[in-house]
Amino acid sequence: MRAPNSHYVADIRPPRLRHSISELGRVAMEAGTSVLCKGVFKTLPRGDGHTIMTIPGFMGADGSTAMLRKFLRDRGYNAVPWGLGRNASEAKADSMEQFMRHRAQLEERIAVQLEREWQASGRKVTLIGWSLGGLYSVALAHRYPQWIRQVITLGTPFGDPRGTALYSVMARMNDNSAGESEEALRRWVDYTYSGGELRVPVLTLYSESDGIVGKGIARCEGDPRYVTNMAVMASHVGFPFNPIVFAVIANHLVAPDQRWSLCQSRRTAPFARITDAT
Repeated sequence: MRAPNSHYVADIRPPRLRHSISELGRVAMEAGTSVLCKGVFKTLPRGDGHTIMTIPGFMGADGSTAMLRKFLRDRGYNAVPWGLGRNASEAKADSMEQFMRHRAQLEERIAVQLEREWQASGRKVTLIGWSLGGLYSVALAHRYPQWIRQVITLGTPFGDPRGTALYSVMARMNDNSAGESEEALRRWVDYTYSGGELRVPVLTLYSESDGIVGKGIARCEGDPRYVTNMAVMASHVGFPFNPIVFAVIANHLVAPDQRWSLCQSRRTAPFARITDAT
């Protein structure tokens, strides 16, 4: 159920316990498979050299998205880190409102980086945001479409944060065991879509077996004229290491007539079936 003029979705069921427990084992397998798929990756569409900025997830730094950037550079893009250290490491918030203020400040710092990259190349920048970084990316797309070409989000919790496996832990860490009010949680969700009309394409990749983000909050609820939600097979931690995610991203970044299709060779067909839907 959704309130009028709100993007808040009430499905806050957390991920299944078996998905959460298997996160570390799955990410090791995903990263290892990507290493083995280097030859297949060479058959993916080549990029046009525009700049792509990666934004890490909560408490993640640029090292967590390094493998994704290397893949993007190999495909012909100018992949750059966000360069702002560990995401949210400076936040000392004991409420959602305080964290939201910190988030707004951080997004403005990202906007400065965005403008700098746009000025350097004269071309709009693509943002790829993992988890919390995806919230920043969509929020920035609403406010600064003049600098942003498109947004791709990976395992981003767009809805009520109680639908994540980490919410109760974070609440205890922040001395907020009683939880937030419904109004505060609703403002957190709606903030991502505020600041202007969406005019930038958004591809949201989510996983129904995500061990951190429940599937009920994993879809972007932005303007459907611009937003595409797509399910992939991935763990939450594994999104920036997952070969299927890499293939979908590479396929989506190019014009439709340059994308893989089902007529690809048998060697590339497994990825072609996945990416043709984009």
